[in-house]
Amino acid sequence: MAVLDDAEATTYHMLQHVLQNHYTAHTLCLPYTLVACGALVALVCAQVEAPPGALESRVAHLLADLKRLTRARRTAPPLAPFPAECLAHETPAHLDQSEAVFQALTQFLHDSLAAERVTLAGAVRIVLNLLADLCAMLTHQYGHTAAEVEVRIDRLRSPLRSQITAYHRQRDQGGERPSPSVVTLGDMGTRGPCFGASRGTRCAPHQRGETQRLSPC
Repeated sequence: MAVLDDAEATTYHMLQHVLQNHYTAHTLCLPYTLVACGALVALVCAQVEAPPGALESRVAHLLADLKRLTRARRTAPPLAPFPAECLAHETPAHLDQSEAVFQALTQFLHDSLAAERVTLAGAVRIVLNLLADLCAMLTHQYGHTAAEVEVRIDRLRSPLRSQITAYHRQRDQGGERPSPSVVTLGDMGTRGPCFGASRGTRCAPHQRGETQRLSPC
């Protein structure tokens, strides 16, 4: 499902540049970047027409593809390293930058769709590849095993389903432009401080601690 054609690959690489430029220039850490990209996956998937009752199976297929794409990135880091020092967690600045990267990625993808450079099905493949890049960085930069990363991907099932449902409701009601501020992808917890947005934590590669939950919202 998630193999990109040439036009999709071009858009994907541009989105990679947007993402990397943002988190390096604005010292955004991995947890908040994951929130933004997770919200983007949910937003794009919410645009796909599907029969009522099909959401559970759709999410299951998405997560299976995400695992496969993440495993394919085990030999080399797919992105530039995240900043060793990032913005203080749970601050307005950090939340604002998570919002900003979400909006930047959303706008670029919207423009690509409007120009018919990619299809909606292609957009799903693109954002799933981008999320796989971030999941793979848990191993390459922060020392998580492949099994640990897949456990965290499994934890996305319920929050991703809930977020897609929320976007459907927002769309049907003619609501405001989507924002990651209501994303619940924070259930993708981790044992490392870098993947916790709790007060007083810092992003430090290969450190292990008690289980924390990413809940910057």
